This record gives sequence, C-alpha cells and structure tokens, in this order.
Amino acid sequence: MKSVIIKFINKISPFVLKLWSKSIAFIIGLGALIWFLIRVIPKPSRASYPCQQAAFPIASAFVIWLSATLSSMFVFKKIAKVFAKHRLVVSICSVASMVALIGWFTVMPLGIVKSFGANVTDTVYVKAVGFDWKPGPSNQPIGVAAGIYPGRVVMVRDPRATKWAGNWKKDEDQWWLDKNTDISKVSEMLSVTLQKLTETKKDKDAWDKIFKYYNKNTRGIENQGYKQGEVVAVKINLNNSGASKVDNQTDASPQTVLALVRQLVNQAGIPQKDIIVYDARRQIYPYMLLSVWKEFKDVRFLQWGDPKKEQPVNPGYGDYTGLEAADWVEGITYSAGSFKDAKLIPRQIKEATYMINFALLKLHSYPYNYMEDGDEGQTAVTMSGKNHAGSIKGTPELHDYLDTKKMGTKNAFSPLVDLASSPNLGGKTILYLLDGLYCGRKWRTYPLHFPNPPFNNKVVPYENPEWPACLLASFDCVAIQSVGLDIMYAQSKNNTEPTYHNVPRILVRDNADDFLREMATPENAPSGVKYMQGGKPVKSLGVFEHWNNDKDMKYSRNLDPKKGKGIEFIFIPLGKK
Repeated sequence: MKSVIIKFINKISPFVLKLWSKSIAFIIGLGALIWFLIRVIPKPSRASYPCQQAAFPIASAFVIWLSATLSSMFVFKKIAKVFAKHRLVVSICSVASMVALIGWFTVMPLGIVKSFGANVTDTVYVKAVGFDWKPGPSNQPIGVAAGIYPGRVVMVRDPRATKWAGNWKKDEDQWWLDKNTDISKVSEMLSVTLQKLTETKKDKDAWDKIFKYYNKNTRGIENQGYKQGEVVAVKINLNNSGASKVDNQTDASPQTVLALVRQLVNQAGIPQKDIIVYDARRQIYPYMLLSVWKEFKDVRFLQWGDPKKEQPVNPGYGDYTGLEAADWVEGITYSAGSFKDAKLIPRQIKEATYMINFALLKLHSYPYNYMEDGDEGQTAVTMSGKNHAGSIKGTPELHDYLDTKKMGTKNAFSPLVDLASSPNLGGKTILYLLDGLYCGRKWRTYPLHFPNPPFNNKVVPYENPEWPACLLASFDCVAIQSVGLDIMYAQSKNNTEPTYHNVPRILVRDNADDFLREMATPENAPSGVKYMQGGKPVKSLGVFEHWNNDKDMKYSRNLDPKKGKGIEFIFIPLGKK
C-alpha cells in the first residue's frame, strides 16, 4: 500500500508543481489588484502609501497580462500573420511597449493619486510650489486701528482646557466630546478675554460696553446697549461638518459655542430666540446642536438645507424647532469680478442687527496628504475673513479669485474685503473671536500640535494631549487675523514630520497677507481696486502689521504705548497642564 501511494505521489508531483507554478503568479496578481482597489477607492491618498506603490505595479502587470491573455484568444492568429510580414515594425512597437510599461510601473501611482484629486505625500514625487511665504518687515503698521482700545488683540491660553489624547483614527473618541474639552476652562478663558478686551471686571459690563461702542461708531446711536428684539447672529466655521459628523477633523467646538451662548443669554441679556448660530454652507453636526439645546432650547441654528434624519430633534420640543434652512436673498455687492450666487446671503442673517464672527485659528492650504485627504486648498488662511465663505450661497464662485495659482496673484482683488465691509454682513460685526483650542493647517484638517513658543506642544507621537488651547478676541478684523497669521507662521518653523515623508507639518501659502493689506487700505489698495459699498468708498477695516519676533511677540503699540499706531497684543496664560 505504501509503495502504491509513493508511486501515485511521484506521478502527480510534476503535474501539481506545474499547476502551482502557473497559479502562483495569478494568485499574487489578483491579490495585489484587490488589495489596491479596496484600499485606494475609499481614500485616494492611500495610493501614495509605500505598500500601495509596491502593490500597484504587480496589480498593473496582472491587468495587462489578463487583458493580453483574453485578447490573444481572438487575435493570436492574425498577429502571427502580421508579424511574418512586418517583423521590423512589430519589433519597434515591442520596444516602445516595454518602455511604456516601465513608465507605467514607476509613475502611475502618482497619476492615480492626481486623477482622484488627492495630493502626493512624498517629496520624491512633488515639491510644494507656492508654499514659501515669508512675512515682510516687522512693526510697520498700515491702516487705521479699530476698537475701544484701538488695535487690541487679546489671547488667553489654558492648556488644561484640551485633554484629547490625539486618537485621530478613532471615531468613538473625538476631540469635541465633553470628556476631551473642558467647558468650565473654556468658559473661564472667554470671560477673561472679554474683560481684558474691554478693561472691565464683570462680563455683564463687558457686553454693555461692546454694544454701546458698536452702536455709537457704526449706527450713530449714542449710549445705547442691546435692545430687546434685536437679533445677534454668530458665524461659526463648520467646513468639515455634516449631518452625521463622527470624524476628528476640525470645526467650531461645541464647548466654545456653548460658552459664548451662555455669555449672550446670562450676561448680555439676549433672549434665546434672538440668537442665531450658523454656517449656511454646511449642516450643523449633532453634538453641536445638543450641546446648546440641552441648556438653551430656543436658540436658533441656521444651516444649508432642511434638517436631515441623522440630525437630532430639539430635546425641548421633540421636533426640529430651532433648526432652519437658509432662505437665500440678494445682500452682497462686489467691487470687482462677476458673481451670481455669491451675492446671496440668508434672509435671516440680512435681517439680524448684530454679528459675532467666531472663526477658527486655521490655515486653509497644505500640499501634502499623509493624514488628511482632499485638494490642497485655494488660499493661505481660514480666519475671520474667509469665515464668511460660509455666509454666502455661491462660495465656489470666489475660489478662483482666492486661489494663488489662478486669479489670487500678488496684489490682486480680494472679495473678502467686500464680505467684511458689507453692511448686510461684516459691517454688523460687534466682536471677532478665533477658536484656537484645536488648530489646523488646511481646510480639511485634523488638529495640529504647536511645538514653538508660547505653546511648546509635544509633536511626537501625534497621539498626545498637548494642544494650542487658546482663544483670541478683538474689535479689529485686520489686527486679529494679522496676529493669527504670525502665530501660524511661527509654528511652521523647525517643524518637520520625519516619520512619513520628511515634510514640514505646517506651510503657509504665498500671498498670505495680501488680503489683509487690501482690508487695511481699501481706499488705496495695492491691487488698485476701488472698494465700494452702498455707493461709498470702503474705509479701513483695521490695522495690519507683523510682530517684532516670535519670542517677544510685540507690535508697535506694545513697543510704544503712547505713539504706536498699530496692534496691541496681550497674551494671558491661565494655567499649566
């Protein structure tokens, strides 16, 4: 019996080996193709991962072999006849095909990434073009400083407010949960900021001073604070929000918004129904809605469309009371360019009396995708100015004007000036805030650690609980963004990510401060555009300058309180982690 088995094995072994040798290439090729497709289709940026760049040539070869095998079943005989008659031509074509295949194997992973609209993550393939902005001379202010204390920008930081462990891949441990962001610390930061901005000792007095200052200087009404029935709109940034948001990409935090609503209701005396929190280009994510509605059921939220089934009902009513869709009406005029839907704003915002511009401390563009995906963005920063891209219907119409590789060239017209000065939009602003709890480097971004002073966050590993944890406030639209830009540029230095592709973690796109110069001097703008609103020239929207250095962070009013004409920057650290 044993001898029979041995003879059988010896007989079939050559067959098995031959079958295996023919099958192994098929199995490997098919496996590589399946692996590449299931990994790259959900997230195109993965095409640049080393494992996918290794799998792609094998998968490509498999597809070519399979196509050739199937095709040969029909055309082999004809090719043989052609080859017999035209051997030279066929030989040349064969060499050309081999060169093309080599090029396919080595270059196509890059092409796949680009074809999906994702950026390449390896400096071997691409060099960041247009991301080498450098600030100009220090302490040379232009424009006219605005505010109760002209040009004042206050930044308060408390690292105890942010406790997220940095688990960016875990959708069950988001930075925006209450367990990760301390609402009591955030509330304290906002209170200290408001009091220092207005030089008051009580939050109630701070708000009274804010409304009276605005009514006197913008509406021409002496000694009038907030009056019952006047609506306050709060523009927040929800660029990565959705009806069922679960990811860890940056948006306005529920804790900062709740802290502000508490201030408006409890300190400023504004009825809940007269507060509108909005981003008209996005849906409000569920945790944001519930965080506010659980305490203030009559606060209104305004979003892109009607409520979605994924969004929670208002717990105070059991329905979608307080969640409104934008009712688009014409409300914006532009000083240059041709626009259609970009002229439209929500009727609810046009009818509001006041606005608080609550933006993010955030850049807008970054050329690499080793964490995030999506295009690199259009312009340098997403702060107070670009925050109003979420106030108009036709935001895409502005993109070419902002894109530095298109119409947003050096000293070009900026539609952000018109948004900031429109009497129906930016002209209603009583306060500018920047949420810097978890900052970002791109329009679609995960929170970013700030390794340089005054933050000194640990950056490696990414999964650690040190964050910028700051809040900025000002009455000056230009000054607060000037400070924000200086902060972001300072954090781009000595900040290289070696683990993935040895690229800078933060890059500032070219022409970063051009729009601020336009805002500071709209009557004599570098672009030559004559900015007009309501038939009148737009006056300076604030003061622009760069600080003296990243360590001292001093502007002209810091250096010379009596004669300085620019920014006064006040930094208040509240606690150590």
